[in-house]
Amino acid sequence: MKTGFRRCGITVLLTALTLLLAARERAQNPAAGSEADRAYRTAMVAADQQIAGEVKAHSELMKNLEYLTTHIGPRLTGSPQMQAASEWTLQRFRDYGIDAHLETTQVAHAWYRGADTAEIVSPIHRRIDIRSAGWSKATSGEVTGPAIFVEFNSAAEAEQYRGKLKGAVVCLGKPTTLPPASEVPANAYDAVIQPSRRGAQPQGLPFQERRRILEELAKEQPLAFLRDSAKTDSLFNMGGAGQAYQPSRIPTAFLTHEDYALLYRLAQSGPVSLKLNLCGTFSPGPVPASITVGEIKGSEHPEERVIIGGHLDSWDLGQGALDNGTGSMAVLEAARTLKALGWKPKRTLTFILFTGEEQGGVGVETFLRNHSSEIPKIDAVLIHDTGTGRVFSIALEGLYETGPFLSKIYQPLQEVFDLEPLSTRTFGGSDHVAFLNAGVPAYFCIQAPAHYREAHHSQTDTFDKVIPEEINEGAAVLAAWAWNTSELPEVLPHHPPRQREP
Repeated sequence: MKTGFRRCGITVLLTALTLLLAARERAQNPAAGSEADRAYRTAMVAADQQIAGEVKAHSELMKNLEYLTTHIGPRLTGSPQMQAASEWTLQRFRDYGIDAHLETTQVAHAWYRGADTAEIVSPIHRRIDIRSAGWSKATSGEVTGPAIFVEFNSAAEAEQYRGKLKGAVVCLGKPTTLPPASEVPANAYDAVIQPSRRGAQPQGLPFQERRRILEELAKEQPLAFLRDSAKTDSLFNMGGAGQAYQPSRIPTAFLTHEDYALLYRLAQSGPVSLKLNLCGTFSPGPVPASITVGEIKGSEHPEERVIIGGHLDSWDLGQGALDNGTGSMAVLEAARTLKALGWKPKRTLTFILFTGEEQGGVGVETFLRNHSSEIPKIDAVLIHDTGTGRVFSIALEGLYETGPFLSKIYQPLQEVFDLEPLSTRTFGGSDHVAFLNAGVPAYFCIQAPAHYREAHHSQTDTFDKVIPEEINEGAAVLAAWAWNTSELPEVLPHHPPRQREP
């Protein structure tokens, strides 16, 4: 999961609250609404209960997730492991009797992690752990240079470092202020974007401005860029350094928060010298990157699609369990469940396991490009991408015009799974954003934190962190939402396409 977030304006929020209060009233008063609405709601409650029962009795989610994380392992986009995961999930869909296929694009280069090393040379001598950022250019062997912390709030302030960084190891911003242990995030998404963590510079700047500044700093020819992992307990973070699957201009790496803070304290007292060796390598040319697409054809409107999805790719420090083995295997389990029940949906149910979500959404863009003529017939999308915690709501994503329709879909879910009301929050940072940009109603599962702050992009993103009963319920919610949407008499309205967000 990537991170990003916008808050709603007060006018829009009041509109949403009005819709949600009306939806809650209908949920509390079954007599409300038309006879057709009552019949739909009764049928969906019964169906959702059967879905929950099938998952509880026969789920294969944990078996599939264990194989994915243990035998295939972490899955960088374009890596042999990611391609193996795509081929394996293709076979799993077919094992369940579901029509499935791969849709394949290419990325410029695969990137392979090396055995990176770092040590403080002076004023103390100490080896420290270091991990290259994804698609980071390697250093030219062991390199040594002064550690210089750069701090700025704008491109203008960054000008002060012109002519001062050549041959230096540039530390990007002061150490991050971590949230206190007493600060409990409201959901898994907030666990990794808490406001108290967003002040680190230049990470706290808008994306485009940050990129421009880093490009200017790169012209100064530093030896490397270093980032604070911004996690407790010596956990690493991970993210990308290069753009469009190309090598970065400057070697870039993460230190643990503890070691980054140590460097900062030392630098406040005098010069600090570092020795680094970053060892990542690249494929010589383009490599394949595939998404897995399964379908249960609609009986009345086969040209219309209801999509549930999650990304199969991961970063490579852990096993890719909570980000996003859980979401992708929940989608697979939802597909198995609906096929096992033998029902005939009115609309085509589509199950997508994306690739490249962690590096800009190459998988979802591939699907939208391949199916561009079908976009007006995509009824709705729901994405699962924040770990193992219980799904307790679905985000409306600013689509207030869809509120009355989504409320009808959602009311049976509330009754069967004891969900909270629809959320008025607007989220970013996952594969649903590309659908939103294309004008498609697309929504996001909101989940309990469940160790997500620690596991997200770190070496502790491992199978043992998974909570079976909670992720299995998440699979049932996905399946039930997909079924309810497929059977809805109305079609959810599309909106004008939006400008693509970075």
